Amino acid sequence: MARFIVLFLIFLNFSFANSLGLTKTDLVILNKIKSLADEPIMKYSLMAIAIKESSVGKNMANFSSNDFGLFQSNIKTVLSRQYIKDTPQNRKYYALKLMNNVGFATANAIIELEYWREVHKDNWIKIWSSYNTGFSYRSDTGYLYAKSILEITKKLKQEYGL
Repeated sequence: MARFIVLFLIFLNFSFANSLGLTKTDLVILNKIKSLADEPIMKYSLMAIAIKESSVGKNMANFSSNDFGLFQSNIKTVLSRQYIKDTPQNRKYYALKLMNNVGFATANAIIELEYWREVHKDNWIKIWSSYNTGFSYRSDTGYLYAKSILEITKKLKQEYGL
């Protein structure tokens, strides 16, 4: 029993020391993402969304929702925002591009955030909520998503100094 308690305390200590579970590789990717935006709020939003949506690239494809890349961008939305015709070939090509090109994925996430920023007049809770739920940002799902993004940004600042 004592051995179990010691192991539990070690695990608990590690969990609090690195509550987001980020690896050195994750930090390199997050720093790259951070370098691709100008404003601090955008930098932190992008990093937090990458953590929340894809575990910083560990889950790059969700075929049931058709969301791809670091930021799990919806392929139909990406095609629409890029003014690309929605065809099976284009969906496949741009899904692969979202998964393999950090700059392209980040640019699309910024476009999406800027769209919602204009809609919500710089209310970042609503912006984050809409990133996940669109115009259903008042839903519990949207609120919980926004709350999680806020918590991740706080941890990035406090624990990692990003």
